Amino acid sequence: MSNNPLPKPFRAWQPWLSWFDENLQPIVADLLLQLNNLLGPTKESRWKDQQFLSGLGDLKKRGSYDHLLTSEWLIAEEEPDEFIRRAVSYEHLFFTPMQEKSKANGVIIALFDCGILQLGVSRLVHLILMLLLEIRSHNHQSQFYWGIIQNRPNLRLFKDIGDLRCLLNKRTTTLATDKMYRHWANYFEQSEQIYDECWLIGANPPFTAFSTHQVNIERLIKSPEKLSVTINSKIMSKHCYLSLPAPIFCEKMLAGQFASNSDYAEIIQQSVVPINIGFNPIISANGKCILTLNLDSTMAYCINITGIHSPKKNCRIQYHHLSGSVLGMDLKGKRIVALLHDQQRLFLWQANSGRFELVENLNIDKDKPLIAFLGLYNVHGSTFLFIDSNSLLCSLYFLPKKNEVISLQTINKNVVALFKLHDSAAYYFYFDDQNRLCLTGYNAGTYTYRLVGIKHKSNLQYLLTAEQLWLKGFGRLAIGDGQLWRVFTAEKESMHVTVPNEWLVFGLFYDSYDGRTHFLVINHDKKQVALFDYVTNSINICLRSPHKIVSYSYNSLAKSFTVTTDAGELILYSFITQSMRLKLSKID
Repeated sequence: MSNNPLPKPFRAWQPWLSWFDENLQPIVADLLLQLNNLLGPTKESRWKDQQFLSGLGDLKKRGSYDHLLTSEWLIAEEEPDEFIRRAVSYEHLFFTPMQEKSKANGVIIALFDCGILQLGVSRLVHLILMLLLEIRSHNHQSQFYWGIIQNRPNLRLFKDIGDLRCLLNKRTTTLATDKMYRHWANYFEQSEQIYDECWLIGANPPFTAFSTHQVNIERLIKSPEKLSVTINSKIMSKHCYLSLPAPIFCEKMLAGQFASNSDYAEIIQQSVVPINIGFNPIISANGKCILTLNLDSTMAYCINITGIHSPKKNCRIQYHHLSGSVLGMDLKGKRIVALLHDQQRLFLWQANSGRFELVENLNIDKDKPLIAFLGLYNVHGSTFLFIDSNSLLCSLYFLPKKNEVISLQTINKNVVALFKLHDSAAYYFYFDDQNRLCLTGYNAGTYTYRLVGIKHKSNLQYLLTAEQLWLKGFGRLAIGDGQLWRVFTAEKESMHVTVPNEWLVFGLFYDSYDGRTHFLVINHDKKQVALFDYVTNSINICLRSPHKIVSYSYNSLAKSFTVTTDAGELILYSFITQSMRLKLSKID
């Protein structure tokens, strides 16, 4: 996170890292470190000690007779004896041109393939190599020049971060051809350009007489989170699988959004009406909508915020009156749905569609909120799943266009948790007749997982994440209470985890990019939220609040969490951008 300082090994690169905003600096530093190990040592320039003639110099009494002054040769013709005497006495005057070292001492050239095979994340390697070669030439007190293989041969001296943006703009759908490389070979031959290193960077660049290094960059179909990078020269061949940062940071860098003024839209706004700080807000799966209530829970607020890359930084709040007590609510995009209780009757309420009375016999306690409630959607209708106070999981299939309930079913008993995988699928936990904890899906396959060693306790927490993995097989889940947890990575593979005493768990975050799972925790004084890496036993602070946090919620699909403080603030934090996305406060 941006709160953590750069490690010591990266501080030598600080002049170049300072070009990037705080969120990007650790990411760029990591990429520099990965590729820097491939470059190899900077070889001593072959021009280092070579002296070159450089214009007029001075007169000396010793030197080559090829440089003897014309006046001395005239003496030889007219006074031979005097000429010999002057020679013996070292009195002849010679013209000696000045000597200077080659200006090519350590000069580095890079030619980039900006064709169709290098579009996308491969350009990220171009940026990092451009930085590394600039650092390499700077350390050698020399210059770094670069060019585009597909363009007319022309070299540009690297100056600053503007060159990175210029490189990103030099994209084309033209493939690099042998003819283009011949043009560059002719250019170097005719211009007599002197250099020590010439790097060809792209897709399978050829070995040429004018290049010293060839860099091949390939995308991996089975591992999109990595790139294959191979560097060849006459004396070495090195290869690595470059681990890429999260897609959102790749997009930001490839868009040239390097500076701090190009940060993600962090929306700070005030609300006319106070929010219910005791209600745990509901976050939509896309992370752009938040559902909360007013102080007496008679009105629902749907808070819509602009997208991550939107140049606008604002949010819009929609107000919806609730005619009844809320038993359960869910949010899909901007669509709000709720199960309401009003005068001993039950209603299915949808924003902008009004409420629909349920005449079916729903055997639920109308005075207690549901344990869980969520909506699943398809092209034909909506299915609402809910767990009542008796731990029964029921489904209600509803046709919105006809305002008609098609079916009402009891799916299972002893159900303790319910999770949405996507718009039309869910998973739920239940205890079977043998008191074994089971996990099975709704519209997500028919296989039932049985997790041994888990006893039924009323205070157990059930957390599920890595939804995309659950759609194909087993994902990630954690079960526990307080500080003692078990994390499952397969039906029969788990590990016991102890969370530090000063932290409480309220979510499970799966980083799909590196495949690691973290606990989302809040400290006991309710002013800090962090990720707990149970493998390294480390805490990474995400959010600090000067006010006490009263309520909080997390949506694994959105990779976002909300907190509500005792000052009436509502804050939304996104793990996708690793930053705060919304801060909504009440008007004083």
